[in-house]
Amino acid sequence: MTRFLLFLALCLAAFGLSSCLDVVNIDVPEAKPLLAVDGHITDQGTPAFVSLSLTQAYFNDTPPPPVRGATLSLVDDQGNSDVLREVSPGQYLGSGSVRGRIGGQYTLTMVVDGQTYRAATEIRRTPRIDSISLEYKPKQTGYDEGYYALYNGPELPGVGDYYRFMVYKNGALFNQPDDLIVSSDELVDGRYIGGVELNDDPLVSGDRIKVEMLSIPRDYYYFLNEMTAQINNVGLFATSPANVRTNIINTQTGSDKTAVGYFAGYTVRADSVVVR
Repeated sequence: MTRFLLFLALCLAAFGLSSCLDVVNIDVPEAKPLLAVDGHITDQGTPAFVSLSLTQAYFNDTPPPPVRGATLSLVDDQGNSDVLREVSPGQYLGSGSVRGRIGGQYTLTMVVDGQTYRAATEIRRTPRIDSISLEYKPKQTGYDEGYYALYNGPELPGVGDYYRFMVYKNGALFNQPDDLIVSSDELVDGRYIGGVELNDDPLVSGDRIKVEMLSIPRDYYYFLNEMTAQINNVGLFATSPANVRTNIINTQTGSDKTAVGYFAGYTVRADSVVVR
């Protein structure tokens, strides 16, 4: 009898709790679409590239609408200029008359729907990659058995260098929010960086790991950090959303049309290794 009464009490408690749950529909106001910019110029001898789209409502899971018919131009600190042509909806590519180089400074101007936006960036110095090595690890705490790729290379003397590491496995970029790797040289200035692991899951025979090291401007480093923080700002302990910095400026005084995103200059150094 005691067990039955306890069971009955639990059922009644569960019923009482469930009856108190109400669905609350929250009317979230939709903000006006903003211009979203994602562009770059590198030291790899390729023309500048810019993607333009519009932001959309948070719960809208369709692809962002591209911005067509914009006018884009690029100049560098040596007086060279280029016009970026629309090669597909919202995708703009330069002709190559402005090329990225270490120490170069670049200004992108965009005219979109009667508004003029501008972004400035630079291409900074870069170290080399010595090698990507492999280490076999037996099954142990924190590791599954298999091969792990390791980054090895120097860091240039002088605080103020910032990097992004892009890792590919068999040609596919690790591109989830948790895969973003950015770092500064504040704690490792001028040291040799060896044995930094590039993959969480073990590699098998035939796998190829490639790493691209991008030497990026300081402000772009903080942009990537802030963007990642906002993407991962979910759950019970999420904080109030905050605007992510941008180097896209509307040049027209008094205009309320702002933009988001970044136009960045950077170097690219790459190396790879194949598990035999």
